[in-house]
Amino acid sequence: MKRNPKELILDILKYAVLGFLVLLIIINLYLGLNKGLSNDPVPKFLGISPLIVLSGSMQPAINPGDIVVIREQPAQDYQLGDVATYLDGSTAFTHRIVGQEAEGFVLKGDNNNVADDIVPAEKFLGKVVLRIPKAGLAVLFFKTPLGMVILCILLILTIYGDDLLSRGRRQHS
Repeated sequence: MKRNPKELILDILKYAVLGFLVLLIIINLYLGLNKGLSNDPVPKFLGISPLIVLSGSMQPAINPGDIVVIREQPAQDYQLGDVATYLDGSTAFTHRIVGQEAEGFVLKGDNNNVADDIVPAEKFLGKVVLRIPKAGLAVLFFKTPLGMVILCILLILTIYGDDLLSRGRRQHS
């Protein structure tokens, strides 16, 4: 049976959205299990970790609600001006490298008046390689009970929406 181009495009979009949602669920399950089992405050998937920015210390370059993706790299690859994430206790900070001392690196939030204490290279989690503006707000919303219900509804509509629409059209015909 020959399909019209509109139906084909809708199917491609439907499966692309479904594939994206499934991939997102798998990665989040992996990161959640990894965090729960290893007690690692910043779990990584293939050396990469997405983080949601909660403070305005890096404004205007990085805003609260943005997602930053960090990638692990060797200490010698960090340079002045890089935005890097380091761990202090169980809290991750993402600031710009503004200096280097014998003991480590000096970092400072672009919006902060004072630099952080010197951070040894072994505390670095990774360098920021990608910023996704405001995407973290959606992630934080989808972690709420209402957000999870809406996400489930979207997933069900993506999977069964075509069938529901076709049944509705047949009943009206």
